[in-house]
Amino acid sequence: MTRYTPIPPSKLCERFGLDIAQRRQRLAFLELEDSDHVLATELLEGVIRPNVGGIIDQFYAKLVTDPGALSFISNDETLNRLKKTQIKYLSTLGVGFDTEEYFEDRLRVGLVHDRVGLPLTTYQCAYNILQKIIIVYIRKMLPGDRIDAVMEFLLKIISLDMSLAIEAYHDLQVQGLTRSLDNMKDRQRVLQRRVSTDGLTGVLSRSQILEDLQRYIQNAQNDSSDLSVMMLDIDFFKRVNDQYGHQTGDLVLIQIAQRFKAAVRHVDLVGRYGGEEFLVILPDADMKTSVQIAERIRSHAASSPIKNDEHVISVSISGGVTMFVATDSAESLIDRADRALYEAKEGGRNRVVYLSAEDDSHS
Repeated sequence: MTRYTPIPPSKLCERFGLDIAQRRQRLAFLELEDSDHVLATELLEGVIRPNVGGIIDQFYAKLVTDPGALSFISNDETLNRLKKTQIKYLSTLGVGFDTEEYFEDRLRVGLVHDRVGLPLTTYQCAYNILQKIIIVYIRKMLPGDRIDAVMEFLLKIISLDMSLAIEAYHDLQVQGLTRSLDNMKDRQRVLQRRVSTDGLTGVLSRSQILEDLQRYIQNAQNDSSDLSVMMLDIDFFKRVNDQYGHQTGDLVLIQIAQRFKAAVRHVDLVGRYGGEEFLVILPDADMKTSVQIAERIRSHAASSPIKNDEHVISVSISGGVTMFVATDSAESLIDRADRALYEAKEGGRNRVVYLSAEDDSHS
């Protein structure tokens, strides 16, 4: 069901593009003419007003036999309210049919029925039922020479009312569908962000950084561009957790990850590989550039201690850097960067080691 938003009078015609030219075209298509105003008065004064109670009672007696309609007539109070609304509708049937106000009122009927969620099929069938009931009264109330003309007018005016109400109803249904699709897209984007982002640190998740690495490797293979990666690890992180607790450890991870992001270029990607290890992708970065960026990250990470309410914690990181070669896969590239990281830790930590594919093959 779509959400109903009240629309001020004289706005619906504008919304549906029913300016004076379009309204005249609609009337001409249905063959409604100025002379039909006389028939509208004859229908109203000679048929509907004298019999409105009987018309309404017969209409709802038939309507409640339909399960779809009955679901909206839950009790006597609702039924009485609907009858009053229908009486008001019939008391204006065809009156001033060529005015903007008439078009506005009939468009609004569609909005109301959409608001309560009345099925369009029930809506169309109800118009047909009402029309048949009124025809019976036309035959009963009018002289023989007036029956055909008034009946023809009734068919035309009911067609006009139906076209306007259904137009508004359909428009809101389309809007509701559009909103539903937009909501689904929004939820999809949220879910995608959750999958692609590490929930704790806010950098890319392991699955996303690995997916991006595959893409950058493909690009490097296609255009022979430079590509470097680095593995970063927080030194003695286990001691932080053991000494200060996991909440403080999480704080360290969050702040270090933000320092990584602040130190890289805008084209570089930072992801949490696992635990206290981070993987960084450096597109278009040769050995010299990648080492410079790695040193900047290392320096920035250790530039100031991390503080919480109770502790001041000095933190450093170690890094391993390597460049992509044509024979590399994502696994071999990460493995070589990981071996460089291991050398950095073995060499005393708080340092960066670069390991080329050539040096790795000789080791």
